[in-house]
Amino acid sequence: MKTTSVILTAILMIVSFLIIFISLLLAPDSNSFSGALVGSGDLDLFKVSKERGIKKLLKWSMYSLGILLFIFSIALRISLQKG
Repeated sequence: MKTTSVILTAILMIVSFLIIFISLLLAPDSNSFSGALVGSGDLDLFKVSKERGIKKLLKWSMYSLGILLFIFSIALRISLQKG
């Protein structure tokens, strides 16, 4: 593999680990799926709520890391096809 492919693979691994870490930080706040499975009555799926503080930062970092993951995976695929 070329050095660009190795660098892109390393970046993809770092971004993937960051996505997993941030999703673990967000996990205690998202109980809507488990509540939907057991039939919880306090489920507000369509309630409009604004995130503030760290929740908002984590949400937007997940969005940006997801976009970066998609872009870097396309760049890696193009890099491997040219190689």
